[in-house]
Amino acid sequence: MNTIIENVKVSSIAVAMPKNQLDLESLKSVYGENEVVRIMESTGVKKVRVAEKHIKTSDLCYAAANHLMVTNQIAPLSIDAIVLVTQTSDGVMPATSVRLQDRLGLSTHVVAMDINYGCSGYIYGLYVSSLLIASGGCKKVLLCAGDVITQLINPNDRSVRMVFGDAGSATLVENGKDNIAFSIKTDGSGKEFLKTIQNDDNKPEILMDGAAVMNFALRDVPFVIEQLLGVKGWSSDEVGVYALHQANSFMLNYLRKKMKINKNNLPIEIENTGNTGSASIPLLLTLKQKFLQREGMLFKSVLCGFGVGLSCAAAALNLSNTKMLAPIEI
Repeated sequence: MNTIIENVKVSSIAVAMPKNQLDLESLKSVYGENEVVRIMESTGVKKVRVAEKHIKTSDLCYAAANHLMVTNQIAPLSIDAIVLVTQTSDGVMPATSVRLQDRLGLSTHVVAMDINYGCSGYIYGLYVSSLLIASGGCKKVLLCAGDVITQLINPNDRSVRMVFGDAGSATLVENGKDNIAFSIKTDGSGKEFLKTIQNDDNKPEILMDGAAVMNFALRDVPFVIEQLLGVKGWSSDEVGVYALHQANSFMLNYLRKKMKINKNNLPIEIENTGNTGSASIPLLLTLKQKFLQREGMLFKSVLCGFGVGLSCAAAALNLSNTKMLAPIEI
């Protein structure tokens, strides 16, 4: 799917992270020093953010959304819809977006919906939020994306324990004079490569075939971005920033070289956070915002998420007027 949605803009982005960090150096006694060093060097991750057991996805997204609304003086009753992207809902029923509507003091007339998606989920959420604006029914949409994915990790599975971290984000999407181009690809034949199962204790547990996911990303991310640029009418060297899902530094560097992108134009910020799933793109933007804004790189921005599904989704838009708030901790 390739399309452009007119008269929409991203006004502000905020992110909340758990205060608690797991220093991967501490796992040398568990997995062995050589193995820990090898994984840290290949992924670029040294610490991951880990939410305490009582912290839920709604807590992280509430903190981010409240920070965004208070800082920008956005009245809760001015929000027309709330869209939540997560794979770790607070519960099966009701939708976590419904919980956030009440907690944030939003109108009882808002549209509230959850989207069950992971690594490419931020773009899916941006797409749905833009459609709500384009429909004419909404003027302000609050897009929240985040997970407490570490609560699904088997502590004996180093391939995920040493990569994934937790975070929540909030993005304000509004009526505007800009447009956003989207390119989305879904390949359900790879559904077994990144999934949750019920373990022997009847609890959900995440499983990942890292090699298969990487092969998908290396094959399809360049293709989807090429399609996106064609729709938007941009050449690759016009793009100021490629904000890609922060899976791991090895994969990102490989993609950068394959697509012949300058190092400064494809930032990597994963060392002290880990892979935060659907929150990784907004987290990257808020962590690097001073550099990106100073260099004037946000006028032509490409965002791309990829992974679970398997899926890949990209958006091209102007973020030069977007207010990006420094991440907060809870």
